[in-house]
Amino acid sequence: MDNSLAIGLSTQELLRKRMDVTANNLANMNTTGFKVEHLVNHEITERPARAAENPHDITFAQGWQLQRDMNTGSFSQTGNPLDMAIDGNGFFEVEAPNGDVFYTRDGEFSMNPDGMLVTRNGYLLRGEGEVLDGETLLADGVPIAIDPAGGELVINKDGSIMQDGAQIGQFKLKTFEMPAALEKVGNNLYVRGEQEPIDADVRIAQGFLESSNVSPIVEMTQMIEISRAYQSVAKLISNSNDMREQAIRKLAQVR
Repeated sequence: MDNSLAIGLSTQELLRKRMDVTANNLANMNTTGFKVEHLVNHEITERPARAAENPHDITFAQGWQLQRDMNTGSFSQTGNPLDMAIDGNGFFEVEAPNGDVFYTRDGEFSMNPDGMLVTRNGYLLRGEGEVLDGETLLADGVPIAIDPAGGELVINKDGSIMQDGAQIGQFKLKTFEMPAALEKVGNNLYVRGEQEPIDADVRIAQGFLESSNVSPIVEMTQMIEISRAYQSVAKLISNSNDMREQAIRKLAQVR
């Protein structure tokens, strides 16, 4: 395989991955709390010693990892008392039916038939434990239960949950040293991987939802640039093949 074909195929594979990431960003532009992602490249061949003298030397590259932008999206008011938005770098801690623990910024919550606060896919919200004067007032990690027939539900900025003037729960709000490095598992959920959760210094906005931080204009522009680059590479490969065929035909005519 000659250099032009190898470089062309490598570039097309990289552009395909970039297009997949960009398309996923656009598909989730209206997903609550979604964080935009971009593909980070890295060289897979060593740069020659003369690279400083000739910065235009070509090296092979591949998609290395996804870089996630954790900046907070804009808030939209819904008026629903069960909608929550996190102002700051933090996550709600939720529990799947099999006991696995996940983290999310999607605060579109509801009550299940048992009166438990759940995410849109039915995962239970986990509460933070609280101890006062040696007495446990709230157990750690237990689901947050709400009385459907109770009074007005008020969520304070610190994540404490009040009903009928009494505290009935506390959101378990966590963050990480490297939030962007959390592993995404789908359904707007993350797992912590090797990181340990730490208490998050954030504020809760009741009756609001966090929009995604995707910029449609930026992503559409990138999609156009990627498409044009892919077409240019395809033309390079086609021209290279034509030149190779012409060379073979001329060599075959030599007697």
